[in-house]
Amino acid sequence: MKNIFTLFFLSFILFSCSRDDESTTISAEEYPLVTKLNVGFSNGYNSDNNFYFDYDSNNRLIKKKGGFLQLSGGTGYNGFFTDKLFTSLVYTNNKVTVENFSSSDEFNPLKDTKYYFLNNNNQIIQKEIPSVYNNHQDRKQSFSYSNNQLVEINTTFPNMPYYPPDDYIETYLEKFYYDTKGNLTKSEYFEQRNGINKGIKIIRTFGDYDNSYNPFRRLYLLDEYFYRAISKNNYRKYNEVKYNEFGQITSNIEQTWTFNYDNSGNIIIN
Repeated sequence: MKNIFTLFFLSFILFSCSRDDESTTISAEEYPLVTKLNVGFSNGYNSDNNFYFDYDSNNRLIKKKGGFLQLSGGTGYNGFFTDKLFTSLVYTNNKVTVENFSSSDEFNPLKDTKYYFLNNNNQIIQKEIPSVYNNHQDRKQSFSYSNNQLVEINTTFPNMPYYPPDDYIETYLEKFYYDTKGNLTKSEYFEQRNGINKGIKIIRTFGDYDNSYNPFRRLYLLDEYFYRAISKNNYRKYNEVKYNEFGQITSNIEQTWTFNYDNSGNIIIN
């Protein structure tokens, strides 16, 4: 969680309270299309504080309207929400290009380009994240599945060792664990050097699941909804603990949510 925007997306809708101590599988089931999500707070920059989502004839997400414009630290503000930002998803065979744009001449957002490659089940098998400033920091992620559930993401960089005296290849590994209902319970994210875990890690836990359908399953190509899209139901408790290479906790974040449900027990998102 590097900034306020990343943290916000984990508490994106309805009523949320937080305490800061500091497979992606798309099944054949017909999930309702999410067309609008409330941002979760109001501000003085925009009267319409909602995200809007568009889909193609195959019910694939093609656009998210609304986003956060980051400002320089000298302004005294982190940024603000605006409906002038949008994210585009373009499908070419099994490849999906995801980029950010602006409908206003007043600002030009970072494109933050990502390339996804999908299998025949619309599962991500590879993700490429070009670096804006240094191609030696280009990331490639490989996704592994078992029983139609995501179990590992391996992140690699161009095969260039760090300068002496280190001389190691840096990679990252994230492992995913589920309960018997198909809900994500934990992920373990490790920094590796020459394929060996070096102690630097992030442990994420997900709990207090409801019994509602998961309306975010179709939003799995948007980073801010990725962890929610993995599960069958909706988690209402999240904990993230970061460790340094000496095993010391450097950050501990805990969040809980209270969602609204209809008479059938399904989550209300609009």
